[in-house]
Amino acid sequence: MRVIILGSGIMGLTTAYMLSKIGYKVTVLEKNSASGMGCSYANGGQLSFSHAEPWFSKSSLFSILKNVISPKSFIYIQNLADKEFLSWLLQFISNCGNKKVSQATINLLNLGMYSKFILGDILKEEKINFKYNKNGILHFYRSKKSFEKAKKQADFQASLGCRFDILDSKQCLDKESTLIKLSDQDKLAGGILFKDDASGDSSLFIKEFEKICKEKYNIEFIYNCQIQNILTNHKKITGVNSSKGVFQGDIYINTLGSYGNLLLKGVGVNNNIYPVKGYSLSIPVNKSYIAPKIALTDPENKIVYSRLGSTFRAAGTIEICNLKSNSNIKNINFLKNVIKSTYSDFGNIVEAKEWFGFRPYCSNGIPIIGKVKKYGNLYNNYGHGSLGWTNSFASAKIISDKILRKTIDKRFSFLSDA
Repeated sequence: MRVIILGSGIMGLTTAYMLSKIGYKVTVLEKNSASGMGCSYANGGQLSFSHAEPWFSKSSLFSILKNVISPKSFIYIQNLADKEFLSWLLQFISNCGNKKVSQATINLLNLGMYSKFILGDILKEEKINFKYNKNGILHFYRSKKSFEKAKKQADFQASLGCRFDILDSKQCLDKESTLIKLSDQDKLAGGILFKDDASGDSSLFIKEFEKICKEKYNIEFIYNCQIQNILTNHKKITGVNSSKGVFQGDIYINTLGSYGNLLLKGVGVNNNIYPVKGYSLSIPVNKSYIAPKIALTDPENKIVYSRLGSTFRAAGTIEICNLKSNSNIKNINFLKNVIKSTYSDFGNIVEAKEWFGFRPYCSNGIPIIGKVKKYGNLYNNYGHGSLGWTNSFASAKIISDKILRKTIDKRFSFLSDA
């Protein structure tokens, strides 16, 4: 059986790996000159297996709406009249009921914990060096009110098996001394250390994983291959037309992230996924510029921080601009200003490398992993939002099981075919 995978980001790579291991002949089509050049390239570097509260919870939605009107905030909407965004936003808001939020939390936590397990299996079998740090992620809070809300959410997740420690201000400083600046200003209410979470260099992971896929599993990668359209006979997919010709297989899998919806609309499939642009800074670290040493999350500013060897990575912001590929200095400045106001030492920020990517968000916060009912041989594995790397391992295993027509664990029954 031949499988054609569209896209060679982390989702495409992990999917290719799982299918090649069980005997499928896999070809991966990628528009760039190497794997992982899109959303996977310079993301926050966090494996947030415990990060299960969806964006559409009432507290998160209120925070987003409040920050929309602020000139200096983590969110920027370029065009409020964008019809695609408005359609997505209405569905997003419709998911804000307590029952839907609770169920989404359960679903995302199950997916995250399963992904941690699958990654563990992969690392037992494959040697991958990617600056992996398994010491957890510390979420810290300035506001006592925000801290109390977070503790309630953590208690709910504890009932589902999530492991964490509640830390006071002093204990946060014991974990990360550069938070002393917040503490001195009486702006460090406390934190929650999620012990199952981890961090690492996703770009380095992809580079090494790609090599394993080529050399050990004979996966074929076609680079600089611009996918133009999908060919059908109205019952199934018959090929993929590209700048390098037509590729044909028995099964086709879309792992194109934010770019997947545009392609699928050409064959009458619309999953209402919207691209949310995020930015990152990669800041050099040395003996003079120390910077934080552990993985941190700042929920109030929607920023994550990871120490990746001699790099301090900060990533966040929400920019609504569809797929416009211009850099917005407002978001870069927001990241820099929050970093400077948060830490006593933050690396050589003058030499920071700037980057942005598009996170593919479903309006219900749940990725689309399954068969497209309209076409019996087309599958989707995309829509993971900011948890792409985190949940890619579980997603790849689930999609491969679906292709094999294995019985899927009832925990993942929410991942129905579309």
